[in-house]
Amino acid sequence: MTSALRYEWVRLTTVRSTWWLIGISVIAQGMLALVFTLSGKSHDGSFAADAGALALSGGTGMVPLVFVFMGLIGVFSTGHEYRYGTIRASLTAFPRRTDLWAAKALVVATVAAVVGVLLTAESLGIGLLVGGPSAEVVFTASPMGRVAAGYVVYLVICALFGLALAGIARNVPAAVALLITVPVIIEGLVAVILGMEAFGSARSLSAYLPFTAGERMMAVSTETPLDGGPLPLRPLTGGLVFTAYGAALLALWGTLFVKRDA
Repeated sequence: MTSALRYEWVRLTTVRSTWWLIGISVIAQGMLALVFTLSGKSHDGSFAADAGALALSGGTGMVPLVFVFMGLIGVFSTGHEYRYGTIRASLTAFPRRTDLWAAKALVVATVAAVVGVLLTAESLGIGLLVGGPSAEVVFTASPMGRVAAGYVVYLVICALFGLALAGIARNVPAAVALLITVPVIIEGLVAVILGMEAFGSARSLSAYLPFTAGERMMAVSTETPLDGGPLPLRPLTGGLVFTAYGAALLALWGTLFVKRDA
């Protein structure tokens, strides 16, 4: 297992796309943190807590950028192996597939967690620097610690989503398409369908869609939607639901990884 972890770490950190995606994430996070911090300041100098949460989490739920980049790290970490046929060499070196599967997941999760911590620190620094005294009060309040932790967990699970999708599809374009369309398009369509009168009894299920639930980890309010929609999940509940989706997808990929041919 230790050798498999070392192997996956070297392989992931020597893939150029990993560093490109991390660099783009840092730039995007900084720009989004600056925009949301500046937009959250009112004329009287006060700063909104919702703006602070958006700045700290890179606008997750509004601007699907950083979490997609983390998902792409997961996609490319194993997708390239199927694209270039190097998965056969990996399986030859590590014939115990469960060890290799676990090593891939642990290394991707570790990289995403480290990047997530760096991004939240970057957002916090920008927010404190340009937000003024009122922003400092908001950013140092207790809910922001939970928002920051939730954001890191969210990015880790998004990276694992990408990893699992690439392993299941064994095709980089298909995995990228699913990673982007599911949270950005498909979930929205499902929520609209569940909101129709014909599905009135199932309307509350839209709150349990994976990325909708996961975004609740970065929320600071639980207000009832103006359109009469279902009450949003609590942050902990949303996090557990999102984690359950990620664990199920990883388990599915693990089962297929062990049983299918290379």
